[in-house]
Amino acid sequence: MDNLVSEISNLIKDFHQELESHLPALEKEIEVLIGNKNAKPIEIERYLDTFLSLSQHGIGNNLFVKLLEYYKNIDAEGARFYWEEYDKL
Repeated sequence: MDNLVSEISNLIKDFHQELESHLPALEKEIEVLIGNKNAKPIEIERYLDTFLSLSQHGIGNNLFVKLLEYYKNIDAEGARFYWEEYDKL
């Protein structure tokens, strides 16, 4: 039983590390999106959905907030929805 718990723990740790390994690329994409002043809600919300999912695992919270702060100037109501979903985590 202890071995099974240890294996599961290691799998979760590996999964977490794998998710974190993608953050630098996602951060660059967010910088480009913001730098280009992208105002397309569909594109921004795709990233917000991704970061919201990652946030459930404790990953990418700062990128989620950064993008959401940008998005609130484009669609305040849409941003409010994402804040409320984030607060549920």
